[in-house]
Amino acid sequence: MLEGPTSLNEGLIEKMPMCGFNKKMLEGLTAFSEGLMEYGLVERSKKNNETLDQAVKREISDMTRLLLEVDKIDDSAKRVLTEGIVKYAMGFYMLIRKKGIDNYKENIDEIMNYFHSMDKKFYSELKGKGDDMEQLVQYLNELKL
Repeated sequence: MLEGPTSLNEGLIEKMPMCGFNKKMLEGLTAFSEGLMEYGLVERSKKNNETLDQAVKREISDMTRLLLEVDKIDDSAKRVLTEGIVKYAMGFYMLIRKKGIDNYKENIDEIMNYFHSMDKKFYSELKGKGDDMEQLVQYLNELKL
């Protein structure tokens, strides 16, 4: 039996601070990301008789079209929730396409590292500063993903 983390993501989740993103949140994002890959791409590509690359392109196209219509959702909370989940999924698929579909588990680990770094930087160095968000965005631009 393995002891300790079995992936970069597992070890990272254990070390998360309890302020911004916590263990449960990152586990949820990890599971959601895995579902995007396993159901959103693999299962649907088989069902539609398409390659994984074609499935990624189709998903991104569908999401782009949805985002053009989201502003017509009357309820602001539903609108923001819909836009947020669609943008996360779209960003995930864009990253998978760029970095390789076969490496999706490693890509998920990198996404969680990105969120961990964002959280750590904000809560340990920037929170409360007048230009905290500006500095955070500058920091995020420096991170590789």
